[in-house]
Amino acid sequence: MRVTMLILILGMGTVTFIPRFLPMAFLTRWGLPKRVKEGLDYIPISILSAIVFPILFFNEEGTVGIRAHYILSAIPVFIFSWKAKSLWGSVLLGMLVYWGLGFVL
Repeated sequence: MRVTMLILILGMGTVTFIPRFLPMAFLTRWGLPKRVKEGLDYIPISILSAIVFPILFFNEEGTVGIRAHYILSAIPVFIFSWKAKSLWGSVLLGMLVYWGLGFVL
């Protein structure tokens, strides 16, 4: 049992390491074009949007439905994010506003 677990852990580590190491090893030798670098700047925004918007505009059954608690929490975070451009600040503010509204509503 222990050998199987060790093989499983080493396999998971290898599968996690290779996709991170190979691009780093090959792309550090060559410079990326400016347009590619500018395009890569949008990836975190795209991923965050793909996570947040379904939560805001769809209910548990998968149908469109706006939940006021989530929208009221998101509005100050969107404004803060737009002005401050701080990911960690946005996350902390979002948690605080969401929990605060949970006590009030």
